Amino acid sequence: MDAEKIDLMLRMFPDVSRRDFLRTAAAGAAGAAGTLAVPKRARAQTPKKGGTLVYGMEGPSDILDPQATGCWLTYRVTFQMFEGLLAEDLTRADVAIPKVVPKLAESYTLSKDGLSRTFKLRKDVKFHDGTPFNAQAAVFSWERMFKKDAPHFYPRANSYTNYVVEYITGVEAVDDYTLKMTFSKPYAEWERMTLQSWGEPMMISPAQVKKTGNEKFADAPVGTGPFKFVENVPGDRIVLERFKEYWGPQANVDKLVFRRLDDPAARVAALRTGEVDFILAPPPDEVDALKKDKFQVLQSNAPHIWYWHLNMKDERFKDVRVRKALQMAVDKDKMCKELLRGTARPAWSMISPATAAYDPKYKPYSYDPEKAKALLKDAGVGNGFETVFWTSTSGSGQMIPVAMAEWIQRDLAKVGIRVKLETFDWITYLSKMFQGLRPGHGAYQLSWGMTTNFWIDIVARSSRQPDKGVNVGWYANPKVDGLLDTARGELDEKKRTAVYRQIDKIIMEEDAAFFPICNDLNLVVLSPKVKGFVNPPEEWFQLWTPWVEA
Repeated sequence: MDAEKIDLMLRMFPDVSRRDFLRTAAAGAAGAAGTLAVPKRARAQTPKKGGTLVYGMEGPSDILDPQATGCWLTYRVTFQMFEGLLAEDLTRADVAIPKVVPKLAESYTLSKDGLSRTFKLRKDVKFHDGTPFNAQAAVFSWERMFKKDAPHFYPRANSYTNYVVEYITGVEAVDDYTLKMTFSKPYAEWERMTLQSWGEPMMISPAQVKKTGNEKFADAPVGTGPFKFVENVPGDRIVLERFKEYWGPQANVDKLVFRRLDDPAARVAALRTGEVDFILAPPPDEVDALKKDKFQVLQSNAPHIWYWHLNMKDERFKDVRVRKALQMAVDKDKMCKELLRGTARPAWSMISPATAAYDPKYKPYSYDPEKAKALLKDAGVGNGFETVFWTSTSGSGQMIPVAMAEWIQRDLAKVGIRVKLETFDWITYLSKMFQGLRPGHGAYQLSWGMTTNFWIDIVARSSRQPDKGVNVGWYANPKVDGLLDTARGELDEKKRTAVYRQIDKIIMEEDAAFFPICNDLNLVVLSPKVKGFVNPPEEWFQLWTPWVEA
């Protein structure tokens, strides 16, 4: 698109920045299925107040303690109840990356050396139990996550939030509404990292923690968000209701219900009968029929990668030639078109869409089974070999994991790699992640990604191997670790982006340490009655703007 046309579009849509427009256009160029156009201006609708919004959730939630839990499914619930100092603006779908905005902090400043941040906190904010939010409450929340000698320190919260708190040296209340945080090292992506879904530094009620204790807080969680907790019936439903004393604009619906429906066909059936109002991850072959029947189908370029950790301790996968053969042995384009019906696009990078370092044109490999066979022969396994791959039966962002794994299994068999698939329910599967892959087990599949470039640090740093993180395949490269250190401390975004792209090239081209398959286009299917829903470039969403018409 030439400059004149871009300027015209930006004049038509003044709330879309040039940077966001160009990044969105670049992301859309990766494939027609993933194109994100600047939306047409819709006629303003008057929200209907009241009623219930029901989400047919594609798996089980973990515990409802935002500081001590992980996965997108859980965060879609806790995000409605809890708030942090900052937030991503998820009320916009026409941007490439959600903007970071103030939340419980009205503003903040970063010192020139990057070693301290000072927050001016919002006044007149209450927790759901009626107690006030202030700097002292914020100190309590942060100490629960990082300060090991604090009486309310929670080891599980420290484990989950480690990526956010590992460099914090102190948190103090300067006055009732000023909070100062100090760090041992500069952490350029800290703000964005606090807004991800793996152990969230959300503010929780000190009074409730003192009442319930750390472990029981998840049974009766209390935050400051627009919805408050009502009940959690494990395996069935979670219910929230509108918090009438919320400091910001009131939510449109009175009640939210998160109903567990693991089976994709059951989710679609419940949507069609009106038992639920919206679902995610529909079976790809149902999408066209749902559109034809007037259901709303929304998509976004969310920060999603469906990928495999390759086992660096396995005798076969220690050889980089075997790992490179894997990259060329699977027809990702065909898989995305035929199995996934255009609901995803092929992935060749370990950098997620909706991040500053993402390059939609980067493609270090192509489908080439003959070259894959030649590499295997050169590695001394020309007759092939047997291995075991692990995946889940369903779960957060997992799309249709078993069918996808079976497709990969068939393609790998064509070059001589005979894969036995072992599958697990989602919660059991996550517990295996912290054990790491064992010899004889070639790969562990995950569906993940973040809007921060720092995500690649989480999955690829050598010190984050299973006992201390999620580096499931035991990947370790000192050169990569050094560059990750450089990127973490680089406060200039352009320079930092260049370093992360350099890291990705080493991981994918030199080491072939991970096996990315596709980027999901984050489909949400809504009843025609649902209005005001926004599907942002993120793996979760806010539910205070939607409403349901009669």
